[in-house]
Amino acid sequence: MSIKHKFLLIGLTVVILGALIITGCTGAIARGWAGGVVSDGTIFIASMKGKVIAIDATGNQLKSIGTSVKLVAQAASSGLSCIPSCSSQSVGMVIYSTPVVADAVDPDTGAVYQVVYIGGVDGKIYAYTLKNSVWSKDPEYVYPRQGNVIPSIIGNIILDHDTIYYALSDGTINALNAKDLTFKWSYATDSKIWSAPAVDGSTLYVGSFDKTVYALNTADGTLKWTYKTDGAINSTPVIDNNTVYIGDYSRHFYAINAATGNSVWKFPGDNTVTGNPKNFFWAKPAVLNGVIYAANLDGSVYTLDVATGKLLNTFHLGDSISSAPVVIGTNVIVATSVASYAPTKQQGNIFIIDTLDNSKSLLSTLPHNEGINAPLFAYGNSVYVHTTKDNLYEIDTLTGKLSLPFSLVSETYPTK
Repeated sequence: MSIKHKFLLIGLTVVILGALIITGCTGAIARGWAGGVVSDGTIFIASMKGKVIAIDATGNQLKSIGTSVKLVAQAASSGLSCIPSCSSQSVGMVIYSTPVVADAVDPDTGAVYQVVYIGGVDGKIYAYTLKNSVWSKDPEYVYPRQGNVIPSIIGNIILDHDTIYYALSDGTINALNAKDLTFKWSYATDSKIWSAPAVDGSTLYVGSFDKTVYALNTADGTLKWTYKTDGAINSTPVIDNNTVYIGDYSRHFYAINAATGNSVWKFPGDNTVTGNPKNFFWAKPAVLNGVIYAANLDGSVYTLDVATGKLLNTFHLGDSISSAPVVIGTNVIVATSVASYAPTKQQGNIFIIDTLDNSKSLLSTLPHNEGINAPLFAYGNSVYVHTTKDNLYEIDTLTGKLSLPFSLVSETYPTK
């Protein structure tokens, strides 16, 4: 790698870390970038200031359901925060992970209600209930129940077969009983983890900054295998057809046999070829119809054959891609954003890749000064975008129509 290219990567790393590091001692404010999830027509999403909001997505306009809940950081400390040491005030909890929702049944009435799990930057998991559009005043369960956890939760939490799985920023993976958030097992890697694990069958897969992909037994957390990569990993893996797909900081993308941990292929195979990736694979990749869509911080989406790793096409979209793409039908929706943490320099664009004819087009452009770090999510033909201004936009992928911004701060649309 040339000296010039090394400085380019270092510069981008500083920009990204600027978005993560909470400098409470200097007056800067931490800002989460959680994505959203749709359950039975309801969007669940966390704002940048720790509010968890339920929003009705079935009408002509988004509408809050009930009263939102707010996670409050009392004395939370983490490797990404110095707020507690600088102020005694309670602040809104920073939330990077997307809420997880499960249905539950009231044993007395038989009524179905929803349990919403949230991972905070304080390293805790919270379980709230939403019954008849009313949130529980306090969390039903919290793990750990006592004390504070120094490592943070940066990646998403996962619910699979009544178990919550998540990684802490110190590299520890935890498994909890979803019913009451009691501890099941933990496993420690050799470095930090900022991404989410993925579960397929009886195996959990996760990548670490120690340049290793881990495969763990979901029943007890015992190690099945490891796979060494060329660079640190911050991307969440995708598992498809008994194969694990994941990218790293060395600008490589890997296919690994999910059962054995053996290499299937690595892209690029030749680092000297013109047109190879120029930056990190940060976003979670998408898989559709035998093709991997691997978004890179260099502003391109590399499409790879799942069986061979052969480069099929490269879609150059311009600005950096850190937000995870989403699949709607035969289209892959990708968000780009100027790679700057300065609010006045951010700009978000949403592109649509038509996988039937391998074409790309600009679907929509956000208003000036609104960037995109959070993963995209979809409901029907709509894609939702959580911006750096804490607004939620709905985009009709059939027409490209961009809705008015729904403020996650006020939980309303702007007044005229």
